[in-house]
Amino acid sequence: MAYDSITTVNMTSGIDELFYWLNEVTGLWFGNMMILAIFLVFLFGYLRAKSDDFVGGLAVSSYVTFVIGLMFWVIGIINGYTFGVVVGVTAISSVVLLLQKKEY
Repeated sequence: MAYDSITTVNMTSGIDELFYWLNEVTGLWFGNMMILAIFLVFLFGYLRAKSDDFVGGLAVSSYVTFVIGLMFWVIGIINGYTFGVVVGVTAISSVVLLLQKKEY
């Protein structure tokens, strides 16, 4: 199957057209890897700031990924299955965060 060239994409309508083209060329891997990269950047950034709180870092990074993933899902960069995984990770990290007993 031949893909459209980058020169056929109408870039004046916004960057989401470029994302649509990248998703078409990579078979939806571009959106999935963007979500994974956002999750890992925020997780490791939080762990760098607070090295003893992995559960908090997991919760913060999953919340940020949920918000950005919701925007990506609405405009069509990621599919429903990927967004379902993001929602699942957010739910699991929220439950773990609420159930942890931490003494201050």
